[in-house]
Amino acid sequence: MTFELTLLGTNAALPTVGRSPSAQVLQIQHHYYLIDCGEGTQVRLLEYKVRHSRIRQVFISHLHGDHFFGLIGLLTSWQLSGRRAALDIYSPEGLERMIRIQLEAGAGRLSYPLCFHVLDTEQHALIFEDQLTEVYSLPLQHRIPTTGFLFREKPRPANIRPEKIEEYDIPVSKIPEIKAGADLVLPDGRRVPHQELTRPAPPPRAYAYCSDTRYTESLVPLLEGVNLLYHESTFREDNRERAEKTFHSTAKQAATLAKQAGVEKLVLGHFSSRYKKVEPFAEEAREIFSNTVAGKEGMRIEVPTPERKIED
Repeated sequence: MTFELTLLGTNAALPTVGRSPSAQVLQIQHHYYLIDCGEGTQVRLLEYKVRHSRIRQVFISHLHGDHFFGLIGLLTSWQLSGRRAALDIYSPEGLERMIRIQLEAGAGRLSYPLCFHVLDTEQHALIFEDQLTEVYSLPLQHRIPTTGFLFREKPRPANIRPEKIEEYDIPVSKIPEIKAGADLVLPDGRRVPHQELTRPAPPPRAYAYCSDTRYTESLVPLLEGVNLLYHESTFREDNRERAEKTFHSTAKQAATLAKQAGVEKLVLGHFSSRYKKVEPFAEEAREIFSNTVAGKEGMRIEVPTPERKIED
């Protein structure tokens, strides 16, 4: 099952040639989730061939412009293309008022419903779920109310062993309940345990997005064991004082958090435009956490299905 992140923008507030403001799309199977929406996001969606018409949820981390100035353009483009599917937008308080004002000022009416959900940025809480995924808020520490997002797959049912279907002549109608945990009762009364009939499903995968925030150790237990972590690294250690003053993180601090939480892979982003090259961010971080990459526009990162740790 697909679990893939596409980076659309990895730059911080001031624009720079070759890097766009914060935006990314997480695809889980056939579901697409837009995370932040900096200026130019709709162009990046087209450029990187993301099936943006399938986006049903948008998650905005905070109300600094480099994280949401692209939203009104995307909303109106969807209107022009005849969108009908409803859109849910999750953000700290204040975004709905700004979007409504822009729509009213342009005498614009959307062809689809908008539903805004105000987030408590001080709480770690379940904020959204569908049949495949749960999304949780992550309290971050920035100059204004800010939240990160944790996406977790829901556990899947066990996989039935095809050879057992034939061996016990299992009716198709019985397969869903067996996969869900039931034993099989044969016509002669014998009971075949669920464990004999199935293989465990792969462990659920998780992705965490930590946008603008200073180094925050309280995140460690919330991020423990996630497969992929995107963490801002606006500065390198040569500007650590600046990072602390502006409530941002360095690459080294992001790597320290990744190591403490035991994540599998770290992606750095939200680079200050004062830095022309981003690979030195990854080099700095790898001194602490080896499995680190510097995010780049258009980069696609797949989280593979974990192998089952069982003996067949």
